[in-house]
Amino acid sequence: MHRFAMLALLLAAIAAPALADVPSPSLCFIDMEPYAATLFTVPDGSGNAFTDARFLGDPVDATLTITVVNANGDPIVNYPAADIWFEGTGFVPCSGAHPDSDTDQFGQARWTAPLAGGGFTEFIQAMIAGDPLPVATALSIVSADMTGDLMVNLGDITLFTQALDTYSFGADFNADGQIDLSDISLMAQAIGATCP
Repeated sequence: MHRFAMLALLLAAIAAPALADVPSPSLCFIDMEPYAATLFTVPDGSGNAFTDARFLGDPVDATLTITVVNANGDPIVNYPAADIWFEGTGFVPCSGAHPDSDTDQFGQARWTAPLAGGGFTEFIQAMIAGDPLPVATALSIVSADMTGDLMVNLGDITLFTQALDTYSFGADFNADGQIDLSDISLMAQAIGATCP
């Protein structure tokens, strides 16, 4: 019996450092100020940065900050950005919606740079190694690539012109509650854009 107890202690001692680097998605969280904002994206990455998102038509800093912690609530330093992303029904990223860098000394990673992608969604769900965080984030994403095929082309222009007659959230690129000349200008600038 004594051998088994010693073996169990030895295995626990060996496993403890490895578990320190395993995130606990149910304890991780994501912050965004203001609570809701809209981000305009283009497949070539020429859309707005998170620091230039829109809320009721005005520019806002919608930087997303995720804090990655282990089961003890301790921050995980240098957790790879490639294992962190967000998803949204209808949003299609060109190469993943990962944060700008790995986690820092506080276990935090941020999304600030423009995204390359298409489609649109009203909420996003942060994921860590394929597991969702418990709460979705009220970040809306719209794109000149309204069809989500990662190309801004005639199909998108057709959808956009249909939205001129009746309001469509996905065509309100500057999130001011109306589809007007400023949205037409953003669509015109994006024509022909594809993933890098």
